[in-house]
Amino acid sequence: MHRGHELHPHLIRPDGSTSRKVQHSRMASTPNQQTDVRKVYYQCRLGQSELERMFGVACEGISSPEVQISTVVGSTRFWNSNLADLIATLQANAPEPSGKWTNISMEAKNASMERSVSISIDTERTEFNFSGSDSTWVYGQSARLESFLGAHGAVRNSPKYEAKISVVFAVFFIGVGALWAFGDLGKETVEECIQRAAESKENQLAFNIIMGALLSFGVLFILFQFLKRRSLRAQLRINSAVADGTWWSRLSVGEKIAAIGIPIASLATVGTLISAASDAIGK
Repeated sequence: MHRGHELHPHLIRPDGSTSRKVQHSRMASTPNQQTDVRKVYYQCRLGQSELERMFGVACEGISSPEVQISTVVGSTRFWNSNLADLIATLQANAPEPSGKWTNISMEAKNASMERSVSISIDTERTEFNFSGSDSTWVYGQSARLESFLGAHGAVRNSPKYEAKISVVFAVFFIGVGALWAFGDLGKETVEECIQRAAESKENQLAFNIIMGALLSFGVLFILFQFLKRRSLRAQLRINSAVADGTWWSRLSVGEKIAAIGIPIASLATVGTLISAASDAIGK
């Protein structure tokens, strides 16, 4: 008569009574539910040793995991059960120049599908997803991998948004400075611009210094932002190592020379213009 209160036989005590605690415990441990945690990071710098350690960490807690590591070259997908064999397969069949692979993925799961992990890496971002009926394992592994990636340059926000903001500021500073230096379209040479400044009573030395500083700051800002982003960009080197250290230490010799030489030349040029304009006004 009361079908809504019927219980499964295994929830009935030996004395015939039922237990709500037992009933709730059975419901919480049901295999028909799982926890999924997905996260995306940018600017990760990963070489062969980092990838091997990361894949090892990700698979911990999965008993007898079925692992598949793969990459796509052109329209062909290659895969193997470990990274070393995948590298050998690719070198024999589709070698990548200088170890610059564009993508790699790893999937691991146990036979019962109670625990699984997938990692997808390309030249811009790294994404991982942990799934399992044991939420403690899922959140714990997610935190461990997050800490690992954080030690290798990972950030949560895409650098593209920060780049757009940097461009806006740079355009403003350079635009204001350019209007000051070359605002008169009828003048084509620096000497003519200086002569125009000498004839203008409104052109003061302090104003020249401020405008020159804005122009210089814009040039320096763009240069250092470019170099910094270049050194912090995501790197994926499957069969080689990535450079450690600060973003400055990872720059090449030519980039360091440019980083020092261009600002000095820029400041010297602006200083010369300001000095010449000041001398012309003083005469």
